[in-house]
Amino acid sequence: MDNKIDIDALDKKMQENGWKFLGPILDYKKALKEQASVYKKDEKYVVSGIDKTGESELFETISKKEAEKRVKESISKIRKHMLNIK
Repeated sequence: MDNKIDIDALDKKMQENGWKFLGPILDYKKALKEQASVYKKDEKYVVSGIDKTGESELFETISKKEAEKRVKESISKIRKHMLNIK
């Protein structure tokens, strides 16, 4: 039996529980492929995704300042990669 977590189902569950997706977070050492998502709910911020092992959900609190900084950096990194900007 495959115990892989479906990232789309995880996102749906987060949103159904009132969490608002803010953006991606890259280079997050505790996440599978170092990629996760940042969510906000009632002035609380969390990193959600799949843990590094690929077998458990990742759900960790993060400060507002750190969340906003990391999302901004990640979007910038994605843009540079997509546009092949050096």
